[in-house]
Amino acid sequence: MGGSFLRGVVVKGAVTTINRVQFSERIVKSALMLLLAFSLLFVGCLDSFGSGEIDVVVAKPGDAMTSAQVEAYLNDASIMNLTAMAASEEQFRVEIYSKETNDGESMELTYIIGKDEIAQLYETGMAIESDMVGIEYTAIQGASKDINVRMGNQWLLARDEIPEYVDPFVQLSEVEEDQSSGGDENLPDLTPELDSLNLDLTGFDWTVTIDVPSLQQVATSSNNTHSIMVEFLEAPARLHELEINSNDGNEAFKVTIVWGAEVALSLNNSYPRTSVLMEMEKDISLGSSQDIIVFSGVLTANHIQDVLMDEIELRIGIEDVQTEEFNYFHSMLLTNLTSNVTDAYGDWWDVEWADADGDGIVSSGDSYTVSTNSSYGWDYEVRFYDYWADAYEGGPLPGFELLFLLGAVLFAASFRRTFHY
Repeated sequence: MGGSFLRGVVVKGAVTTINRVQFSERIVKSALMLLLAFSLLFVGCLDSFGSGEIDVVVAKPGDAMTSAQVEAYLNDASIMNLTAMAASEEQFRVEIYSKETNDGESMELTYIIGKDEIAQLYETGMAIESDMVGIEYTAIQGASKDINVRMGNQWLLARDEIPEYVDPFVQLSEVEEDQSSGGDENLPDLTPELDSLNLDLTGFDWTVTIDVPSLQQVATSSNNTHSIMVEFLEAPARLHELEINSNDGNEAFKVTIVWGAEVALSLNNSYPRTSVLMEMEKDISLGSSQDIIVFSGVLTANHIQDVLMDEIELRIGIEDVQTEEFNYFHSMLLTNLTSNVTDAYGDWWDVEWADADGDGIVSSGDSYTVSTNSSYGWDYEVRFYDYWADAYEGGPLPGFELLFLLGAVLFAASFRRTFHY
């Protein structure tokens, strides 16, 4: 998938629009902590569990957990499994936060994933904040044609003519499994070794307090380097929040888990519209005759926004380097399929759009071909205009898998960190 959703990156002191961000090695290393912790919490099978199966917590309602019970809970892999937690809930949300400071420069990362099976919607998001750059992205989508996208503080409305609800927790597990097994030969294996994060919380003396009316329990502990806070809700106890902070203030890690009506999702169709993101492989080359130039492109399997052909127009032109305005001399609605024109220099241009499955939808496998005998053809480019959004294509909507892979790239395998508390 492309990196177009990184448009709208906020650089401290200025706002710029870019297509790709080159992250420094320090950012890569700092960010790995988040993915490792995230992956750790997703290990295990997809089998759901009920509260009655958590046999490590035997305290009666109104009684605080003992230190041994807290330790047993946190080191039970069948409980500390977000996929299994999510499988037992219709409405579920996880937010994972990480902070690291090196040489006075801090890096903060947040990953959000949530689902609402009742509304048939799911949420994915990521935020990266450092001294130099800030990125915030959230998407809410599902069984509705409407999609809400947030870039920074700006909410936008996107669309998909063939919507589908997926459970993001199941999908994340499938992506992780596919990556770890090398299922996609076109992608590097970006899933880190799970044993590279050793979150072994044994041997701690936990102090536990309880608010009897609400059944909220807070367990705290510390050693020479870190302090830990764990919050449980309900009875039997369920993990709500886990927070780890280094005593020097340079490191922080926090997982927040919420379930029930509090995480209900909804869509707003009154936001400003944003254009479709057309995931396309493009090429420009000489035809069989050396005096013919051929522009071509095909929508890849990563194209996830299916939109109506009569809303998209193919345009041929040149961008003004000073005004950045795209000046086009020929256009064709995709529903017309073919067109030809002679330009002001007497050169001909043939245009063709191929609707691969003949459904009238811009979808994976569709392609275009533009041929010309113009000797200036190399100076031109093909762009697509989205009339629904009144803007050129390139909106900020990546797929769920792209969010995961971006995270994996950021948190990539060159850095390994082991925590011993």
